[in-house]
Amino acid sequence: MVTLYNVISEDGYIARKDGSEDFIPDELWPFTLDIFKKFDVLVMGRKTYETIQNYDKKSLETFEKLSIKKVIVTHDKNFQPKLGYIAVNTPEATLRMSTNTLVSSGPTLNNYLLEKKLVNSIIFHQLSVSIGDGILPFDSEIKKSLILVSETQAGQAKELVYQSL
Repeated sequence: MVTLYNVISEDGYIARKDGSEDFIPDELWPFTLDIFKKFDVLVMGRKTYETIQNYDKKSLETFEKLSIKKVIVTHDKNFQPKLGYIAVNTPEATLRMSTNTLVSSGPTLNNYLLEKKLVNSIIFHQLSVSIGDGILPFDSEIKKSLILVSETQAGQAKELVYQSL
């Protein structure tokens, strides 16, 4: 099973146009880590990996101590992530690693997996802040093929769970 996970603003963005995630409070990080812990493999794109590497020291350390495989999908065959991460050149290579995979990435990887019908469910932690314009987690047309199956409060975020048709 492949699950996609993103933190989103109330108006559906994962980041501002410049890639900034400054609207996401640090207090949400433990909830995000709790989601990650439920999976065997965490898949991210290279930009997400680079963003995480720029987190403050404490947040980065708690992430890197998670006992899950951390996989980066990149087309750069020479890319060498730091110790504790695995680089692969195709999203499909990650799917052979486990039947319990979480993808937390940006629109390029998210769109690819959703268009290929490789995602079973989507979890959003939606914050009650609007940013007006930004980067969507995937193309807006894809949302038409999703069914909302649950909506619960998770701390300061609303947890929205969708199934992919």
